[in-house]
Formats: sequence, structure tokens, C-alpha cells
Amino acid sequence: MGGHFCNIDKVVPSTCGNIGAVKRSLSLFFVFGLLAASCSSEGTPAPPTTTVGDLFADSQASPTVPPLEVPGWEKIELSEAREAAETCVASARPPEIVLPDEGPETVMVEAGDSLGKIAERFDSTVDAFMRANALSDPNKLRVGQMLLIPRERPDEVEGQVGPAITMEEVTCVISASVEAYGPTGEPTGTTGKIEIAITWPRIEGPREAPKVNGRLLGLTQGAVNEFLDDAISAVEDNGYACREGVTGRCVWLEHEYEILLSNDELLSMRNTVSQLVSGAAGESASIRTETFDLFTGDLLSIVDLFDPETDWVEAVSAEAITRLESEPWVDERRFTGASPDTINFTLYNLTQGGLVLSFAPYSVGGSGSNTVSITIPYRSLEDYWVPNGLVADLLAAIE
Repeated sequence: MGGHFCNIDKVVPSTCGNIGAVKRSLSLFFVFGLLAASCSSEGTPAPPTTTVGDLFADSQASPTVPPLEVPGWEKIELSEAREAAETCVASARPPEIVLPDEGPETVMVEAGDSLGKIAERFDSTVDAFMRANALSDPNKLRVGQMLLIPRERPDEVEGQVGPAITMEEVTCVISASVEAYGPTGEPTGTTGKIEIAITWPRIEGPREAPKVNGRLLGLTQGAVNEFLDDAISAVEDNGYACREGVTGRCVWLEHEYEILLSNDELLSMRNTVSQLVSGAAGESASIRTETFDLFTGDLLSIVDLFDPETDWVEAVSAEAITRLESEPWVDERRFTGASPDTINFTLYNLTQGGLVLSFAPYSVGGSGSNTVSITIPYRSLEDYWVPNGLVADLLAAIE
């Protein structure tokens, strides 16, 4: 475990190692604005309150759950907290990570070359070169054509299938340097703190590992930076108002990654993001997803998986709506959130057994649907995948 602990709290003892053990309620009254993500979608139905600043005295949120405020608060600047935030963001980068300075290795087709000769030259196979370059006919090469060089396949070398994965920790406790106020509006006698607990994956093995790690590092640092900026701004503007009177956990961010598929070609991960800010009526939760092609190190879009000549969007929509009907928290909104629109299915993962779909907050139901996922067996969409594509290999493995 490559842990990186950043304790920057001058007042509160280091307790953030127990952050993940605290039981969190999934019953939410509203969700504040989510951190920006590559898989976010336009047109998603918005929750009642959308920004951190709206969670306080001037909030337009539902009157049944009023925001908290610190009585008589006057705006201040928390320069020490912002300096500590910069240190926390920097701690997310292990020293051994190397960001890519160039793309994947390539080879140019020369006169007299065949795909078999090129594959033999790089101790690979014709099939591996065809998959890496999306070739349908190994005999149709042209002089000057650039081909991606696939890495060695695990069935040809000793070792595990897929990359080795190390889970890196980013754990920080930052003092807000102001007194915390409880749900009743009275001071708690403690200094408010901001907690970060993220465990994120780093891969080793494939040639494209630096490219994948660079993206995961960027996502992690970006998430920490944006949350801390919003959280500190909220405290500066409105004070440290705490609705969680029992645990006192008022401002925190947690990311929990799951590896849903890891083999020689694909790495597919799901990240459950939970967060709470000072003054909020409750925590928010959402799912983010990433699937990498390990031959190139690039992200795979869901459109890369399906044959564009088919009506795959309609087929996926029909399967999704049917399966969502039996999910808790899901209601009639599923007919919009899972309607035949490609953007509804950008939150996806691949597994050994099927396509896993997650959905944007509030798009298919109430607040409890923010982390709902369904699985569609590959066989249910058998006529729609790219012929001889990545999913075809998964299908072949379960025959």
C-alpha cells in the first residue's frame, strides 16, 4: 500500500485514518453541485440546490430542510487553510509516478512488410496488432501506414493477467481555524476541520501505464483541489456550520474505487464519490467511471464498443429501462434518464459478465438512485457489439 498521509490540522488530533469507518446515511434531501468529471452530461435534471454557496443563509433549497448558518458571521479569509490545501493536493502525487511525454510506440509499414513480419519483429502476434489498430483485414496494409505496437500478451509471457494495481491513499485533515457550530446554532467548543480520504489505483506493467496513471493522478488532484476550494470558500463566507451533531463530521470528501475488470486489454473502474460541506442538509453521493484500452492507454467511450451501423442506443435503452423498474429509489424518471440518448449511458463499466450502467444523480429517480447500477449481460446485446472488438473477446471467454 503506497500511503501518503498529510496531517495539517494544528488543533485537532490526527483521526482521519478512521474516516472510512463512519456510517453514512444515504437518505439525502438534496445534492450540491458535483465535482466536474469527464463523464458528466448536459441536460441532466438538476437537484434543487446546485452550489456550495447556496447551502447557507441565501439558499433556495427546499424549505423543509433549511440550511444552517453561523449567527452574526462576517466574511473572513482563511489563508492558512488555503496553504494547507495546496500541500494536501500535492501529497496525492507519489514520487515514482512518471507522466508521459510522448504517445504509444508505433511502427511505419515499409515496402515488403506484412503484418506477420511486423508482429514477429516485435515478438507479438497478428491478432494483437489487428486489435490494437482496429484492422479488419491483415492483408490490407499500405506503405507509410503507422501502426500501434501492442505490448506482449500474458498468454505469451509468464505473469499475471492484466496490470499490477497498487492503491494509493490521499488522507488529509485541515484545520479551518474557526470555531465549529452545531445543529442548534451553538458553538461546539472545537475547531472546524476539513477531511479528505481518497484511495485511488495506480497500475504497473503495460507500456501505457504512465499515460493511465497520469490521467488518474490528474483526476484525483483535480477532485481534491476543487472540493477544498469550494469548502474553504463556504467557511470563509458563512462560517463552519455543522448539521452532523452526533459525529461532528461536517466537511469531508471520500472517493472509493472498485476495479470491475482488469485483464491484458482492459481496465475498467468505478468510483463512488461522497462528500459533505458545512451547512448542508446532508451528504451527496455519485458514481464516476473510467475504462481504459491498455494497448493505447486511452479512455474508451461507450460508442467505441458498439457497431455504429446498428440501433444499439435503442437496444441499450430498452434493456436499461426494463432492469431499472425493479431497482429501489427509481421512479418514472427512468423513462427520461435511460431514454435512447447516447449521453445517458456514458457512465458505464465492463465486467467479465456484462455491461454495467450507472446514472447521473436524479436522472432515473430520487436521491437514493445516485449510486444505483444495473448489469446487462453481453448476450442481451449480442447483435450490437463491434464485430471482433473488445467485447467480442469477453463474450468468447464466457462461452
